[in-house]
Amino acid sequence: MSKDYLINGLKNKGLNPFDRGLMFGDGVFRTFKVINGKPQHWPLHFRVLQNDCKVLKIVPPSSSVLLGDIKKLFPDKGTYVGKIIVTRGESDRGYSPPKKIKPNRILLKSKYIPIKKEILTKGVAIKLCKIRSILFNKMGSSKHLNRLENVMAKIELTSSFFDGLLLDEQGFVIECASHNIYLRMGKTILTPLLKDKGVVGVSQAIILNFAKKQNYKIKSCNIKLDKIIKSDEFFISNSINGVIPVRSFSGKQWKDFSFTNEFNSKASL
Repeated sequence: MSKDYLINGLKNKGLNPFDRGLMFGDGVFRTFKVINGKPQHWPLHFRVLQNDCKVLKIVPPSSSVLLGDIKKLFPDKGTYVGKIIVTRGESDRGYSPPKKIKPNRILLKSKYIPIKKEILTKGVAIKLCKIRSILFNKMGSSKHLNRLENVMAKIELTSSFFDGLLLDEQGFVIECASHNIYLRMGKTILTPLLKDKGVVGVSQAIILNFAKKQNYKIKSCNIKLDKIIKSDEFFISNSINGVIPVRSFSGKQWKDFSFTNEFNSKASL
């Protein structure tokens, strides 16, 4: 396992149990593909990581430092999944961090397991989860380490479902446990409004930029379940799996995967 991670650029150093990421979830993370030693869409991932660190008032590592870690850990050939975790650092017991604290950075390397090709042609089934997404206010849609809602949502799933859809306390659609959500209504792409909840993925920026170039209108708004049922197309995405069509949700069946097919034939994540 020591070959599959770096802590502050080192292979043989363990994580101090007093790290605030472990004690409080006090940190952020980002996940991305690494192909032939190169992190995909790195400028976007790094920019979002910087922003997430800023939200939590953590000093982020530089791009050059992180790229140096990636070069050290990942081989020049093959496709892998990389995950960067930045914690506030180590402190004694108690919520208040010391004024002088040095962030820790962790880089993980995992096997890349591509989704089955039939998923892209037949679509997936999505389940409505019982657990609700709680508002985090000022932390917004940063990808912080407090992801127990997503964990519990995954626990709800059976093998019949690819992912689970989360609502907030007001009944608005937020995201799936591990994917962003999109609806197509004619030539308009709808996405949930994620000002103070959920995660704004890098894949979302790439997909919406592609949609604009294909003359789709983009609308971010509060979405109720009935809007999903009325949609012409329902699809999900993340940086590892790409864009996936949804064939069934809450009794509704979709057969129109036109945008998903268009994206997957002309672009990639």
